[in-house]
Amino acid sequence: MSKPLAPLLHLTLALAFSTGAALAADKVVTVAYPSDFQSLDPAIGYDVQNWPVEHALFVTLLTYDNGTTLRPWGATDLGQVSKDGRTYTFKLRKGIVFEDGEPTDAAAYKYAFERILNPKTKSPQGGKTGWFGNLVGADAFLAGKAKDVSGIKVIDPYTLQFQLSTPDRTFLNVLATPFASAVPRKAVEKWGSDFSHHVVANGPFLLQSWTPGQKAVLVKNPKYFDAVNVGLDRIEFQVGISEQVSVLRAQRGQVDVLGNGIPSAQFVQISSDPKYKSYIKSLVQVGVEYVFMNTQKAPFDNKLVRQAVATALDRTRMVQLVNGRGKVTGQILPPGMPGYDASVPAPRADVAKAITLLQQSGYKQTAPITFITTSDEPGPKIAQAVQQQLAAIGMKVDIKALPGAEYTNTITTPGSTAIGFSGWFQDYPDPSDFLDVLFEAGYYQPGGYNLAGYKVPAVDTQLKSLRGEPLAQALPGYQKVQKQILADMPWVPLYNPVQYSFVNPRVTGMLVHPVWTYVYQDWKIK
Repeated sequence: MSKPLAPLLHLTLALAFSTGAALAADKVVTVAYPSDFQSLDPAIGYDVQNWPVEHALFVTLLTYDNGTTLRPWGATDLGQVSKDGRTYTFKLRKGIVFEDGEPTDAAAYKYAFERILNPKTKSPQGGKTGWFGNLVGADAFLAGKAKDVSGIKVIDPYTLQFQLSTPDRTFLNVLATPFASAVPRKAVEKWGSDFSHHVVANGPFLLQSWTPGQKAVLVKNPKYFDAVNVGLDRIEFQVGISEQVSVLRAQRGQVDVLGNGIPSAQFVQISSDPKYKSYIKSLVQVGVEYVFMNTQKAPFDNKLVRQAVATALDRTRMVQLVNGRGKVTGQILPPGMPGYDASVPAPRADVAKAITLLQQSGYKQTAPITFITTSDEPGPKIAQAVQQQLAAIGMKVDIKALPGAEYTNTITTPGSTAIGFSGWFQDYPDPSDFLDVLFEAGYYQPGGYNLAGYKVPAVDTQLKSLRGEPLAQALPGYQKVQKQILADMPWVPLYNPVQYSFVNPRVTGMLVHPVWTYVYQDWKIK
């Protein structure tokens, strides 16, 4: 499909500018994704495609500037923190309302946090081990002994207070994630689990429509308190179309932004064409792509099998498959994340050693192992490389490539996947966002991202203790924990990716953000 694009480049460039000029008058931007959204419910959706949209729909107490410095949003300031680091008090901005008229007050935030804690919501951050499980009274609420969480206090309609059981330096960062969005109680209770498709928003944009697998449309929220600084009237998301078709539409000016960046099949062609120099924006992402192995499922409950897989995989080849858009790594924490340890090497593949390890494990294959990957790039290519490299050591693998929402639901259902490909990118600049969320035993739950089913009580205890320490003091402890996890080999870290976005130059204000990737409310039309 990529070859026929070449002769179209010169022909369609003029169309791109003429079509773009026509759209500019309406301040409309079109973004294309090959997969549909998993969920636009801020209690559920938890990936790099959903989060920027949730951030455009819902107001959290805090948010980030163009980097990772916190600033107030739904709150009037960064809050008052007690000397013992356990009590946080916020004054809320008045006048923020949901589109149905319900106020965004302290009660709306309290309801949202308790909804996430409630196991019935099936939030990735639900339950005792989630980000809000440290609130005073969470245990009693989860056990059904209390109707609400006593550690979330509505002091008055526009004053909200949180009390933590133990100090946690990341709590302010958590309040800037979409999970901490206020939600309208009446609408949520009306729509239940289908709230995602009937979002009632209070942020810069409103969800006008969402036709699953085809299209989602956001429109500017006239009631948003800072609407004057929202530069777009409308954002149209084309979903469920192949990346090759998306590229063709982008070259014709029918798509402004390729949401997943430039596909590898067209990367060299587009990046080397001087006509598209102004279309390309790049960012070294604070993230890691990896192969996970479920330590709770055979054959990966055997460490020697995991070690054989880790020794067989060729990280350098993986980076070649993504056109060099990455740096090989042997660790969980990426560059740019506090705690990154330059002393941890990226091991080279050793097929002979891998074969020996597999023989020592006593592994006897009776049926192919299913390898789960997203159908979005670079998933299929990485999966094929894994398949070939494991075949070289006598391990037969079948590939199952799933579209976005189905892929996410599958890998985050405990026990459903033995081995697969995934990636993780920072929610906030703290090593706990990687080591806790991806390896604490409590996150091996529906919606959770402990995809390896890693359960080591000593590691859990150490991680919990580190969250209560100042970051600089905790970093040596995080590096020690990371080495322990790597030694157990629940993962094979592959590379730290670099994203190359394709953005029509008529769209301005588009910075590739280190947390949100895209901040739609900052975009404008030239």
